[in-house]
Amino acid sequence: MKRPLLIFLAVFVIFGYSFIGATAKVEGEYAKIKQPLVEDTLVYLKKLSVTGDFDGDGKQDTIYQNTFSGITHQFVDSFPASAWDSIQIYFDRIDADVFLTVRNRKCDTLHLGSGGGLYCLINMGDNNKDKKDEIALVLDNYSFTNISNCTIYSLCGSQWQELKTFQIHQFAFEYEGIDEPVFKRIKGFLEYRKNKWFYIDYMDWFNAEKNQDTVLKPLKIRKCN
Repeated sequence: MKRPLLIFLAVFVIFGYSFIGATAKVEGEYAKIKQPLVEDTLVYLKKLSVTGDFDGDGKQDTIYQNTFSGITHQFVDSFPASAWDSIQIYFDRIDADVFLTVRNRKCDTLHLGSGGGLYCLINMGDNNKDKKDEIALVLDNYSFTNISNCTIYSLCGSQWQELKTFQIHQFAFEYEGIDEPVFKRIKGFLEYRKNKWFYIDYMDWFNAEKNQDTVLKPLKIRKCN
């Protein structure tokens, strides 16, 4: 009676060990394969540029947007996909600075703050009749709110000045398909109609009591101080 019992125990141990070993091997291979995919997969940041006569000299200028890390002292063109859940903290941790420069022009760099880039960078033309084109932009700081600021800037001498700011909702940048378009308007909040720009602040739209209060109104931009 003892021998069959010993045989049974021996078989159990052998098969049990094989099962555990196989499971560990499968789990080890799974972890070995899966982990690098999470760590090594990068999300690449889009970089925008826009052309126009921003200094009023009658020649075309080009504005470039970039992101720079104050920690690594390198340009930032991507971030790890594993950082999605805490992406705003990630950009804060690397001291990311989104900024604009004008090619071949002696003017100050426009620093916009922490983030990964811009939703849009729009040449609005000359709206305040100062013979210079203004720009409108929305910073993409990957915050967990759906409300962002649209800011309009003008190059005043060698320095940028903020001429107007209003709030928009990020649903204006939703799109279909794989390739993200270059936005030349902010749908529902900043639109070009019949050779004029019209806008509405999101909070005015949100708190509107009448339909007429949701209608976009002509945009008026002051000149440089």
